[in-house]
Amino acid sequence: MAVIKTSSWLYEFIESCEKEERKDVYQLQGEFLCEPLMDIFPKTNREAIHYELLRFGLFEPNEWQEVKSIVEKMEERKVWELVNNEYKQLRKLWNGPKVPIYIFPIKIRGTGQAREPLPVKNGVAYKKALFLFVSKDLSDEEIKASLVHEYNHVCRLQFLNLSPLKTTLEDSLIIEGLGEYAVKEVCGAKRLAPWIELYSHDEALEIWKKHFIPSLKVKDIKNHQIFLFGQPRSPFPKWIGYHIGFHLVDSFVKKQGPFPNGELYRKTAKEIIAGSSFSIKG
Repeated sequence: MAVIKTSSWLYEFIESCEKEERKDVYQLQGEFLCEPLMDIFPKTNREAIHYELLRFGLFEPNEWQEVKSIVEKMEERKVWELVNNEYKQLRKLWNGPKVPIYIFPIKIRGTGQAREPLPVKNGVAYKKALFLFVSKDLSDEEIKASLVHEYNHVCRLQFLNLSPLKTTLEDSLIIEGLGEYAVKEVCGAKRLAPWIELYSHDEALEIWKKHFIPSLKVKDIKNHQIFLFGQPRSPFPKWIGYHIGFHLVDSFVKKQGPFPNGELYRKTAKEIIAGSSFSIKG
């Protein structure tokens, strides 16, 4: 199946951690969970893959003792089978590409004095792979919503066929907007992320005109982070780019749609923006 049975990788990692002579759990995590990904990312070394996965939510190596029971519960709930079945439906719905999907437990404990609770799910999509990080108690509906969002990213990324360095801010906004709009379309509005309601249209439009429009052609996804996530004591409030991206797409569909399955993610960013309530000319 397209969903890789990462439970076997996880059990091998845990078994190695349990051996007294093998105590470097960070190296073991890299060996058992990241080494098998080298074929997917042939131009990236194992350490970079490891860093990337930890950044997006992979459980910390020193949490290995809790992970065994988490994986067992995930297997009892047939999480891998659930994701595989949903993936097959989405691929048919959107005429999407075939990609391997990797599922891992999400980070369990925070580091330092974090003021906010840890997320219970996260994901990251690439042109050739998709990763889901989930908690043991995450509902089936939330797992599906996470898959919908991330698999839509895969579809869009393969359509655009751009390297991260050549991706513009307007592309990043539409990628995120399409992903969350897909959640609305497939799973219903009740599964939408809370950031879609953080700001009024007038508030978002003012920030859009003042700070986003002049920067829409800025390239490299590393330069887009402040626009997407926001930053304290800056012109960009929390999650503002995600908020604007969703409402760009949502208003475009309301004004120009509906669109047959799979057609929406093949629209250009320029077309979506021009037909939305966040038009550059408006």
